[in-house]
Amino acid sequence: MKRLHILFSLTSLVVLLVTIERFSITTRILLQPYNFLRLHEVVQISILILATVLIPFLLLKEVSHDFATLRLKRGLWLSICFLISVYFYATGNGMHELASFLLNQYCNPQHIQTAVCGSFFVNDYYVGNILYFVGAGGIYLSLVLLEVLKPRLLLSRKDLLYMAPNILLYAFTIVAYAGFDLVVVGLVYALVTTIALDSILLFKRRQVSQLPVTVYLSLTYTLGTIVAVAVRWF
Repeated sequence: MKRLHILFSLTSLVVLLVTIERFSITTRILLQPYNFLRLHEVVQISILILATVLIPFLLLKEVSHDFATLRLKRGLWLSICFLISVYFYATGNGMHELASFLLNQYCNPQHIQTAVCGSFFVNDYYVGNILYFVGAGGIYLSLVLLEVLKPRLLLSRKDLLYMAPNILLYAFTIVAYAGFDLVVVGLVYALVTTIALDSILLFKRRQVSQLPVTVYLSLTYTLGTIVAVAVRWF
């Protein structure tokens, strides 16, 4: 469990940095030649989002017991689903970041007047985000199903206490994109993912002490989604 707690902490740290960085000075630093990007997009694509892929890979190593589960037929298919999800996650993020730069640099996101700006808006808030969230959901569901396939790790009450701060931090970032974004794509993703994770945990409730990653993600998404819904409607 020690390695899992380290990975949970790294996950919380990185997703928090992803959120905080979006409000930093990097969004005002244009890169040359031709102001082709902001420093913000470079940091997000090349450092922070990369980290959010590397950490799930290390979680994959843990839940598959040093990749032993991947030798099983279902384990192999789940690992393929993980890779496909990473592809959509990275592609969606790239589209989102580039479209976001063009939209915010050359258009008014609150008042679309041209077809070009409309294209930037759709690619930013819908196409890029949908691909990104489909990939994120696929990554986490692959990890959970791999853990369910061969549960071996044991979760104690002490482990839950260690997980609590990371759950709260990660839930905060879910609230940020699901509760305050201009469109509801993030909220739909959070709701669907929460329902999927909670359903799996409910179905495997007799094994809950052997499913630390599933418990961590389920509690995180449930808390974050409930608060996000409250923020939007109440």
